[in-house]
Amino acid sequence: MKNDSLNWYVVAILYESVHEGEPKNVDEDYDTTTNVYEERHILVKATSTEEAELLGEKIGKEYEDPYENQYGEKVIWKLVKILQSFELLDEQLNTGTEVYSRYILTEKELSTQDVLKRYFNE
Repeated sequence: MKNDSLNWYVVAILYESVHEGEPKNVDEDYDTTTNVYEERHILVKATSTEEAELLGEKIGKEYEDPYENQYGEKVIWKLVKILQSFELLDEQLNTGTEVYSRYILTEKELSTQDVLKRYFNE
C-alpha cells in the first residue's frame, strides 16, 4: 500500500568540482594535485524514498550553476550521484533531530587516529 502522506527525507548527494579554462593569476594556494568532491545532505518532503531521490536529483541539478573562481576558471559542481536517501523518523524537526548518520566499518587494527585521518582528514 502506498503512503500518500508527505514525510521528511534526507537525501545524500555527491558532487565533483569540475574546472574549465586556463587559470590566471596563480598564487601559492592554487592546487593542481587534488580533486574536490562535496557530499551534501538535503531535506525534502516526499511520499516515498523514490520520490525523495527524484526531488534530490532535481534540486541537485539546480546546484550545478557555473561560476568563475579567483583564478578565472569556470567551476561547476557536477552532480555525480544520489548516494542514499532515508526517511526521518521524528515527527517534528527540532533542535537535536538526527538528520544523518553512518556506520564506518574498519579493520580491527586501525586506531581511532587512523580512522580520523582516513575518513575525516579535512
